[in-house]
Amino acid sequence: MMNRTDLTCQIDIISKFYTTPHFRQFFFPLAVLNCVVDGFLPVTSVGGSALLLAAVIKFPQLREIPGNLLLASLAVSDLLIGLMVQPFLTARHIGFLLGDCLLSSNISLKFFGSYLLHGLLFSSCLNICLITMDRYICIAYPLRYQGIVTKERVVQAISASWLFSLVFATVQALPFLPGVTILKTSARAFSVIPPVLLVFTTILCYFKMTKIARRHQRQIRTQMNVGSHLTQQDFQSTKTALLMVGVIFLCYVPAVIVVLVLYASKDAAFLEAVKPFLATLAFLNPSINPLVYYARSRKIRRYVWKVLKCMN
Repeated sequence: MMNRTDLTCQIDIISKFYTTPHFRQFFFPLAVLNCVVDGFLPVTSVGGSALLLAAVIKFPQLREIPGNLLLASLAVSDLLIGLMVQPFLTARHIGFLLGDCLLSSNISLKFFGSYLLHGLLFSSCLNICLITMDRYICIAYPLRYQGIVTKERVVQAISASWLFSLVFATVQALPFLPGVTILKTSARAFSVIPPVLLVFTTILCYFKMTKIARRHQRQIRTQMNVGSHLTQQDFQSTKTALLMVGVIFLCYVPAVIVVLVLYASKDAAFLEAVKPFLATLAFLNPSINPLVYYARSRKIRRYVWKVLKCMN
């Protein structure tokens, strides 16, 4: 568990680095720009996700498609990130600029911040993994897809994903509670395994989908004995899922690499300095997700437009 001495040391590192002339000359303009970007992140994560959820709630025909339920679950996690986590990070980064480390020193705020951050971020990634698996089943087993991916099974998968996300967040946040004996290093070790499994599963589905799509697209059309519009729609949604996976890698992989390199170099001051920029990069993902499925799905755009018309 992080004791008071370690916490004080961390706060001193942050406070001293963010008030040095070097930071003022080089990092300060970038940090101000970073805070401005932070302030705009909730616009699409909250607005885009809320419109999708409103469309799914208002139009029952959207809820009959299991894949749309997965999109709705992703929208819930992105919406909560936009409402709770992104504003918290913005306030924390502004506090660094002003020399106020209250959000870093308050144990209760660190617990709830860690809980929300790990739980919702992991839930968002887990939902994207489920969407990728759904598209893989659609491409690999087109004739059996409707029998395998039923509405009931999708609801069960969504419930299990949220339950696991809560457990994951709890383990990550426990070291910040007074009197808890779990070590922070143990929590970090546990935090590695589930994301690695998610990445492995997503990459595996990605390569298999790509291989099958290139080799069997014409064969699938013939076997399904349906018009090309439906098959094209299936492959279009598959490309959308792959695009979401690409966005995840662009947002998270650079952050993970930089953190590992700085941990290895033991440059604590510079690590604390770049953490706000890495956090902003990571939390671009929930803000980009709504833009991806709006840009790629004509059906989603049509129903969302109907929701906007009803609001006017």
